[in-house]
Amino acid sequence: MTPPAIPLPDPTPLPGPIWLFQALLLATFAVHLLLLNCTIGGTLIGAAHALITQHADAPGRQLGRWLSRLLPAAVTLTVTSGVAPLLFIQLLYGQVFFPATVLAGWVWLAVVPLIVMGYLAVYLYKHSWAVGGRTRWLSVTAVCFGLVLLIQSMANLLQLTPDRWVIVSERIAGLAQAPTLLPRLFHFLLASVAVAGMALAVVGSLRCRSHPDAFFAWMTRCGTRWAVVITGLQMVDGIWWLFSLPRNAVTGFVGAGPYPLLLLGAGMGGGLLTLILLASLDRPEAQRGLLYLSAASLLATVLLMVGIRDVLRSTYLAPFLAISRLPIRMQTDLVLLFGFSFLLGALALGWLVRKLVQAEHT
Repeated sequence: MTPPAIPLPDPTPLPGPIWLFQALLLATFAVHLLLLNCTIGGTLIGAAHALITQHADAPGRQLGRWLSRLLPAAVTLTVTSGVAPLLFIQLLYGQVFFPATVLAGWVWLAVVPLIVMGYLAVYLYKHSWAVGGRTRWLSVTAVCFGLVLLIQSMANLLQLTPDRWVIVSERIAGLAQAPTLLPRLFHFLLASVAVAGMALAVVGSLRCRSHPDAFFAWMTRCGTRWAVVITGLQMVDGIWWLFSLPRNAVTGFVGAGPYPLLLLGAGMGGGLLTLILLASLDRPEAQRGLLYLSAASLLATVLLMVGIRDVLRSTYLAPFLAISRLPIRMQTDLVLLFGFSFLLGALALGWLVRKLVQAEHT
């Protein structure tokens, strides 16, 4: 097979060490991933309960009303937080990012109108509660965001497999022919529902503690059920994804030193521990300590998966490029200015989340 034509790296040197930008990529992506999981998973859970619940006073419909107050801000935070990791990907992996998105063409460009349509549907759903709530708008949001997740999965996979560029350049349908696409998509989709379910359980538990309410007790139990069932399915899908990886990607974990293998083992162990802890919850609204421990285990597992994803990306791209060879010219003043701006942005994000939580309690 003819080797793919990988563009030369940008001759403009990086203003700081590569490890700094890698760390920032992982940190910002972790924040974006958690917000993304809560948004997409919350939308899917809300749409599922809204569709199967007909009575206006049923807890499933109340969940939709409660979510309608949070989803507009959640979508905004998700989209905004995705800018930083996207920029770091372009900075470090621009040699594969830009060709992959160009080859994806109109499929990649469809992300923007889909996000706009989903965002609009969120507001239409929120304001429809004046006439009882129109659940179809929440379903439209779930479909739009699900399609965005599919497109992102295809584009990200194309970045990791330059050897498929020729196939995709000949026919756009080649985007969906990678054997790892389905397990990869399901892994992110299931993770979104599991994290959102856990978030609902924790918030419901906290609300029950401060203001006892039958709805929030129900939300705690409901979120726990979603989290335990979907976490179990995700464990199965994770094994499917692992065995669908090409051989060179698997050897990146078992033959590249102890760190990748330990990271993979810790991630799988964290998922199993989370499943065991969740399965032990009989009355989660009363077992708050065990519930919070389950949430901490799930959070640690998600963070470990971010590291595993980075190892997998490096293994995929090892035959084609090495970011360690990117030119560097230290510019301490720019790095310090960026660090200050980054800190201000993080504080602003924390302030917005705090205001959102306060508004939800009023």
